[in-house]
Amino acid sequence: MSEPTEFRVEVLRTVDDVAVVQVSGELDLFVAPEFRECLTGALEEGTPRIVIDLAEVTFIDSSAIGVLIAGARRSAEVRRELMIVCPAGSVARILEITGLHRVFAVYATRADALNATAHGTAR
Repeated sequence: MSEPTEFRVEVLRTVDDVAVVQVSGELDLFVAPEFRECLTGALEEGTPRIVIDLAEVTFIDSSAIGVLIAGARRSAEVRRELMIVCPAGSVARILEITGLHRVFAVYATRADALNATAHGTAR
């Protein structure tokens, strides 16, 4: 049995006015406040598009889902586009079960999300 990936979250900038909130490891109650702080910071900085990259997330619980929902609400208030990168797997399944795949534009790869922002399209 492999050990869980250590949690990490950081905001990366791209040249196309996109902030990428890159998350890895287990996204649970213990780290949700740090995730919330990072996402809120990206939303408040004024970058028109934010991509939440969950490709390296191995587990997500209801507290992290709450952060995503709060982020969706805040992005609507401040008129920012919020997208999620989440390849097929257990985390994508949670997004489907909770209906969040209908709230967010969800992409299989970061390249797909960045390409969509470059062309002004959302899936």
